[in-house]
Amino acid sequence: MMKKTVMMMLFLLAGVVGWAQEDTFTDEELTTYASVMVWAENEKAALSSVVSDSVAIWLENTDLTNAEYNELSKADKRGELETVEATEAQVAVYTAIRNRIDDKAAKFKERYVSRIKDDIGAGLYNKVKTALKKDEAVKARYDEIYAQLQTDSSEQEESAGDTE
Repeated sequence: MMKKTVMMMLFLLAGVVGWAQEDTFTDEELTTYASVMVWAENEKAALSSVVSDSVAIWLENTDLTNAEYNELSKADKRGELETVEATEAQVAVYTAIRNRIDDKAAKFKERYVSRIKDDIGAGLYNKVKTALKKDEAVKARYDEIYAQLQTDSSEQEESAGDTE
């Protein structure tokens, strides 16, 4: 009986301490998290551009039109690719494009997960992500850091473009 009471008291105490203790993050931790998020946004934008360009090039060199590609894509997302009236060649072109897009997306995801593990760490990543949803003060600090890193990143891209 005494053991149960002591255990219950410990659980209550741990709960109260955990509840009262807010996660606080250093600017360095938020900067580390934000730098990976800025990198991810830049990579997503680059990936989107590459995908769009790739699709346009593929469509220029085949008998598959943009409208047909979009129709096949919509049907594929619904799991109804076989219901679309298209030639075997058109489906093959669509499938090749889709596979290339999926491959690029998978490579991005692999690099993103690797950056989270290597640069941030899973524990800090999860804590910051949760805090950003629940703690307005942390969110405000993070948003300021993120915005600055985005500005710095844009300026670096512009200056790199000037030298090319």
